[in-house]
Amino acid sequence: MPIAPQKIVILGGGYVGLYVAWTLEKHSELPLEVTLIEPRAYMTYQPLLPEVAGGHVNPRDVTVDLRQALKHTNVVRGSVTGLDSKAKTVTVAPVSGGEVVYDFDHAVVGLGAVTRTFPTPGLAEHGVGFKTVEEAAHTRNTVLLNVAKAAATTDPAERRKLLTFVFIGGGYTGVEALSELLVLSEKAIAAQPALDGEKPNWILIEALDRVAPEVGPELSQWTLGELRNRGVDIRLKTTMKSCEDAVAVFSDGDEVPFGMLVWTAGVKPNPVLDGTDLPRGPRGHVNTSPKLQVIREDGGWVRGVWAAGDNAQIPDLTKPQPAWYPPNAQNAVRQAVVLADNIARSVRRRRPRNYVHHSLGTVAEYGLFHGAANIYGVQLKELPAWLAHRGYHLMAMPTMDRKVRIFAGWIADFVGKPDLTPTDDFEDPTHDFRIAAGATK
Repeated sequence: MPIAPQKIVILGGGYVGLYVAWTLEKHSELPLEVTLIEPRAYMTYQPLLPEVAGGHVNPRDVTVDLRQALKHTNVVRGSVTGLDSKAKTVTVAPVSGGEVVYDFDHAVVGLGAVTRTFPTPGLAEHGVGFKTVEEAAHTRNTVLLNVAKAAATTDPAERRKLLTFVFIGGGYTGVEALSELLVLSEKAIAAQPALDGEKPNWILIEALDRVAPEVGPELSQWTLGELRNRGVDIRLKTTMKSCEDAVAVFSDGDEVPFGMLVWTAGVKPNPVLDGTDLPRGPRGHVNTSPKLQVIREDGGWVRGVWAAGDNAQIPDLTKPQPAWYPPNAQNAVRQAVVLADNIARSVRRRRPRNYVHHSLGTVAEYGLFHGAANIYGVQLKELPAWLAHRGYHLMAMPTMDRKVRIFAGWIADFVGKPDLTPTDDFEDPTHDFRIAAGATK
């Protein structure tokens, strides 16, 4: 009599979802029926988003098509709306509409994180995040379009506003993105004769007393000096009170009209978790054991439910004092592999193993040939750090197809002229047709 397959439902198609499914597909000897739920058709390799903004990498090349990558997984495009751990069901709203309920023997919670925002007046209307490939491409287009508009105006105040760009949040994501866009703006201005002598005004607002803390205290201080030497107006221990009417009001009392505002002030667990009955930690993460099992406050396993990545609170067993693993791609990918193997071990009725990972360090890129890296305690700056950043992320990028495309793009970028063409029309492709068809805008 054939054995009924174990139903595995994976929530989320990011690092965790992709690598859990990939690893489970290698266990072809087990009777597994794997379903992955993700509203987008692709996984995004977020560490290379700054390079998308800088124009070094094509936006599509940092995405991985889930259906093409996963040959033996049922990929469902839809949004998770609920999870009942007692009934062992996941409720999904497919992109085609309606509602579908999936039963599971094992569920993997890999919903990741979303941008953390505050109720700042004007932020929703005038800000943009930097967590998706669409947002990265949008910031690039905005910089190039603003430079073109600045060249076309004779109003000094309007020109100054268009060439003023504000970043809120000085973690390494914000610093990397700002650095790439800073170089882009300088190249775009240099290509406009009407802007001869003009300089962009880049402002970085950070509530802490340092920037890029992820690279360590010494490199963080060096990064601060490096950015200031490049003309970035960095304001530490400062917050933004409002940004209504495209005017940023800072806690130091300054009011600055801006042409673009990018919000990179942290992330929070996906709010989709609110629709589940899973136990949560103080910051909203799913309570997770070192074995990547979702656990209750008493330490008991929520049978059949696992979690990893940015939405999970996982004890860091490498630390002498209680700590959790930081939410980064380095951990998410490795956690996913251990989690998938633990599901396979559970199906075989074997004990799951702990996730233990000693950090490799951090690499950050601050524009072409600039960067900072702390690898196994060895600190690198500028070209060596930049090379380490590119080498690591090329190696870590999923699928050989994407590795080849990215590397070929880097070569073309290095030997060719900088691409300063805005593609903002791609964001509203039906504009011209609407006008032709009689629409007013």
